[in-house]
Amino acid sequence: MSLEQWETYYRGGAIATGPAGPDGLYDQEVRRAWVGFFSSLPTDARLLDIATGNGVVPLIALDVARSRGAQWAIEATDLARIDPVHQVPNGAERFAGVRFHPGVATEKLPFEDARFDAVTGHYALEYSDTAAALAQIHRVLKPGGDAQFVIHHADSELLVTARRSLADCDLVLKQVRLYRRVHRLVTMDNVPEAQLKAASDDLVAGIRTVREAHATAEARQPGSGRVFAVAIDAAQKLLASRRVQKPALVGLEVDRAEEELRTSWRRLNDLVEHALDEAAIARLEQQATALGFTLIERHPLHHAGNHLVGWQLAMHRP
Repeated sequence: MSLEQWETYYRGGAIATGPAGPDGLYDQEVRRAWVGFFSSLPTDARLLDIATGNGVVPLIALDVARSRGAQWAIEATDLARIDPVHQVPNGAERFAGVRFHPGVATEKLPFEDARFDAVTGHYALEYSDTAAALAQIHRVLKPGGDAQFVIHHADSELLVTARRSLADCDLVLKQVRLYRRVHRLVTMDNVPEAQLKAASDDLVAGIRTVREAHATAEARQPGSGRVFAVAIDAAQKLLASRRVQKPALVGLEVDRAEEELRTSWRRLNDLVEHALDEAAIARLEQQATALGFTLIERHPLHHAGNHLVGWQLAMHRP
């Protein structure tokens, strides 16, 4: 996947994220994990989906409800200022029956005790204070209610790619400082020829280093090195714009391009920091047990047979 696709997968920026079928929803094992969970709920169930993003899990729940002739009341929260009804194509129709609550932290759910038959979260729980979030989830679940979460696995293909992209960002932003070299050259105006040549030679050397890193990445794994390709393309376009725009304006464009990559770096770093390895998922289970959850089960979740995508974690409130 490209860097942009990984970002979308991480932040729920589109309905067609991650392993997706033609309808834009998760498919194969990932979809079956959710369909299986929803298939056991009562026909008049109340559901809560935490950190819902653009509402992929509620859409699957709606599909299951329709197939069973069920009428479920679905609430969906997210700390971000989400608005899937207006941001997703045909959102008003697709999300009929779902109430979204933006700006809501899982650690402070605004619902009364024992309201929901089920609580779900896809790449959600791990981004919270898990002990506080689980306490809230336990509080809002009815006795006899169930919860299921898909959680980032530290060894998943997503995380392997994210760590590789972080290393690529580090080379572009910190080691080569490519955008700073571009900024220096394009903002020069009325300077001695020798100074201009030094800045040009410095940029050429930087681009050469990034090109070599891109070639190495492609040789290692065709299609990788997306960060390098984006950085080189941006540098070339910014240099070309210098011929028709004032130096100060091009300098602002360089700053914006650099900030876009830094934003991607921060998102990827956030992803890596919150993924759970074997020890971390075991600690999460211990937190759930201490709160009174029972029937706790977890196992690695795969897509297309052998692509690890996360942990599947289920628990029950007795």
